[in-house]
Amino acid sequence: METIVLNLKDQNLYSKHIELAAQALKGGELVVFPTETVYGLGAHRDNAKAVERIYKVKKRVEEKQLTLMIADPDEAKKYVDHFSNTAKRLMKLFWPGALAIIFPLKDGSDISIRLPDNTVARDLIRATKVPVVTTSANISGYPPSTDAQQVLMDFRGKIHMILDGGSTRFRSPSTVIRLKDETFEIIRQGIISETMIRSCLENNFVKV
Repeated sequence: METIVLNLKDQNLYSKHIELAAQALKGGELVVFPTETVYGLGAHRDNAKAVERIYKVKKRVEEKQLTLMIADPDEAKKYVDHFSNTAKRLMKLFWPGALAIIFPLKDGSDISIRLPDNTVARDLIRATKVPVVTTSANISGYPPSTDAQQVLMDFRGKIHMILDGGSTRFRSPSTVIRLKDETFEIIRQGIISETMIRSCLENNFVKV
């Protein structure tokens, strides 16, 4: 397989490239795209073969769940049946942004959701019009990719397409937290610290 790299710097081709990537995702292909933190490796959530390939090319253990990426806050309501007060405050304070939230569901399972603060990522999710699950674009155990060249080193010939948006803004992963009632647990420490989260919750500060 030849990996296609689409440069997003040419504004005349931007919309076309986003649409090509959206069609690829809908068709079951793996697509890498930039976020504000690191590059993400995405697949159509409801395409079992595509999701299976994410785990295979990344060499990711099956126990680690993928994150559903959304483009607008209200989309979370499609997937989560109840939002605690803490959940609502975290979403208001940190979305869009570098915080993935694992919400508990009534059936005992859970779901990880993130609303990125990156135009490319949100444009792609909107254009795809199907649920897109993601993980960082790197081989498990290795540093996440913060530009398209790093992605190519790991995945050339293994994925269909890369949207090249240049270097990511923060060059550091997002933080992942798990909610339980009105409390939270840090699952992965990223650019947003636990201290920052607690401070914002206690004081209702708005993120910078």
